[in-house]
Amino acid sequence: MIRRSFITLAAVAALAACGMPHQKAAETPAAAAPAPATVILVHGAFVDGSGWAPTKAELERLGDKVVVVEMPGRPTNPKPAAEVSLDAYRDAVLAAVNAETAPVVLVGHSAGGISISNVAEAVPEKIKTLVYVAAYLPQSGQSLQTLSSTDAESALGKALKIDAAGGVGEVDMAQRAAIFCNDCAPEVAAAIPAQMVPEPLALLGSPVTLTPEKFGAVDKIYVRTAQDRAVGPALQDRMVAATPVREVIRLDAGHLPMLSKPVELAAAIDAAARR
Repeated sequence: MIRRSFITLAAVAALAACGMPHQKAAETPAAAAPAPATVILVHGAFVDGSGWAPTKAELERLGDKVVVVEMPGRPTNPKPAAEVSLDAYRDAVLAAVNAETAPVVLVGHSAGGISISNVAEAVPEKIKTLVYVAAYLPQSGQSLQTLSSTDAESALGKALKIDAAGGVGEVDMAQRAAIFCNDCAPEVAAAIPAQMVPEPLALLGSPVTLTPEKFGAVDKIYVRTAQDRAVGPALQDRMVAATPVREVIRLDAGHLPMLSKPVELAAAIDAAARR
């Protein structure tokens, strides 16, 4: 069976978010506009990179070069769950970062925040800005599980099913749309359950090691999602308080703003790329 992607329905969501067909806005003359950094997009747990499609398209319309990382263990980048580790996730992102000659804007969604933090610790000189989108923003010694266990607003914990033998966790099918896409257009929300994938357990429980000299020195922005039912807004606020960022951008969105608010999200990322 051919696996469907987010792309077709997500493109509809991108247009709906504008309220009208895209029109190219008046541009600053090229000579006056700063050259944007390459934007690298890193997806979170239980999804793959196809969910970035509307935001990627909008960033490219704005003139940005965009790279989407496919994490190992997905149908698009297959690997047995037992061979997937937090280091493997870091290395997948590092490969994209190292392919660029200049510092990049590295964007992590949800659990992708763990991976971009690890990459910033490994190669801080190659990161212009880290952008956390409804993402886990860890301190040294913390894991996704450590942070999520304090999240009283999240509906994800009760919906998570662990397959210890298979080494993966999955979100209950019936609850996927309500948790991840509660503010999406109906047709997009309807497609979400079939698109989500099992997540190797290594990502959930492995702690990170971060230092003030490396990770701590990298510029950071946080995109806060006010309607989030997967990573609660209160946890987002606590993480930002514990690890201050240069700017907090507030979106009235659920956990997948790349689908429900792609234009607004792209504008925030583009601004970071051109700073």
